[in-house]
Amino acid sequence: MTRHLDLALTLAALGWHVFPLAPRDKRPLANCLSCRDNPECSRGDYAVCPCLPDGQWCHGVRAATTDPDRIRTWWRRRPDAVPAIAAGPSGLVLIDLDAHTERLPSDPAAELLPGIRLIGDQVSGDFTGVRTGRDVLLLLARLRGGPRPWPTDPGYQPATVTTPSGGRHLWYRAPHVPDGRRLRQALGQLGWQIDIKAGWSYGIAPGATTVTGHYQRTAGDPARVGRMPEWLAEEVLRVAIDRPAPPAAPALAASSGSGCSRSAAYLVTVIDNGAAELAALTDGRKSSLSALAYKTGGLLAWSGLSRSSVEDRLVTAGTVSGLPERLARRIVHRALTNGLARPLAEPKGQVRPTVNSY
Repeated sequence: MTRHLDLALTLAALGWHVFPLAPRDKRPLANCLSCRDNPECSRGDYAVCPCLPDGQWCHGVRAATTDPDRIRTWWRRRPDAVPAIAAGPSGLVLIDLDAHTERLPSDPAAELLPGIRLIGDQVSGDFTGVRTGRDVLLLLARLRGGPRPWPTDPGYQPATVTTPSGGRHLWYRAPHVPDGRRLRQALGQLGWQIDIKAGWSYGIAPGATTVTGHYQRTAGDPARVGRMPEWLAEEVLRVAIDRPAPPAAPALAASSGSGCSRSAAYLVTVIDNGAAELAALTDGRKSSLSALAYKTGGLLAWSGLSRSSVEDRLVTAGTVSGLPERLARRIVHRALTNGLARPLAEPKGQVRPTVNSY
């Protein structure tokens, strides 16, 4: 699609880092076979990947670029690709306001704005006016932004986009992050139906079209993206600054016996390796946590580990990656249960423990 190539080149010339998505599912195009078999690539050393200079699109968002020659090569090979923007390399933050037709949280006063308990007359008692992420952001503005939360100065104007589902994308200049730390993606942590896309996270390019519809820019100028009001920048930093070192994972209880110990150690290694990979992700964390929990369930029967300790360790891996604890626990419980129902074969050389403790 020539229009998407022109859009990608236009945004890249403004410093927006671009990469291609599959048009149907809005996911980064898959790595090539050579890249998947390259040990340097598998370690995440995408900067030395030989496929990128050759015109491939390996490594998804981390391949995002402003290089017009590389962008032309990508769209020559895949004309129907949808341009996406890597937030962090572009110096941007995307505030994604959803408009899903889902029920309010069970405890709106506590869950509409995580970390902020609504009291008194801050919102109508029945929350009838709150239906979308935009409503929640306006509520946050009323609580934190004072009498004039949205400055009219053009320097505060984001590039505003309406999405096919009725939501909005607000592209802002990234705020300064103190102490050399970085911004990261934060899903639902600023507010209900509000996602923050920052760091190695991405959004559909303003002006792009997918199978679901058009991402129409309605205000703001991509060449002069405004900064956030001070109150909003403070709230974004509160929830989207990079994570500190992860806490120690809970100890895993196993039955006694040397064979059991070897089997348990194998499964602990599987979980810890999966947790490390999960912590490095900014996208696909829910599906990755689910896959890890499913595999753990399949291996649990012969490991001698207790289900409860394994479940706690998996939930910790999910929360360390940035997922809300309630969501991580729900994912782990479901996937672990499904994995237990479909046991996997013992790895070669492992000894089956005599006691199942799950």
